[in-house]
Amino acid sequence: MNPLYKNKIKQLIDKHNKTGVTWRKLRNIHYGEIHLKKRQRRKELPLKWELSEYDNFIVNIMNEIQNDVHLYYLSTFEQNYFCFDDGNWIVIVGEDGIMDTCMKGKPQNYFINNPGYEYLGKVKDVFS
Repeated sequence: MNPLYKNKIKQLIDKHNKTGVTWRKLRNIHYGEIHLKKRQRRKELPLKWELSEYDNFIVNIMNEIQNDVHLYYLSTFEQNYFCFDDGNWIVIVGEDGIMDTCMKGKPQNYFINNPGYEYLGKVKDVFS
């Protein structure tokens, strides 16, 4: 794994472990709440979950050593994004530490069918 990416991913994981998930906010809009409600409407997450439980779920995906890590970048982006997946869920976080999304899906199909994704390795490779 590229040492620069490895270091950045390690920093992201450490940050999320220490301070939790940081969601984008715009005026009165908290994107974490929007994402949670959307996943609940789709019956992908329990209706009783609060944002803190969703955030813990995300951090667990980022920490599981067998999960995959991808780089996501297109020329129109202002930064790199890093994707963590457990085979059922995809977590996408910007290198600035702001959570972009967490979504249910088939990661391998998603990464193959959308441009800009590059496989980097497993979470365990970040710490080796």
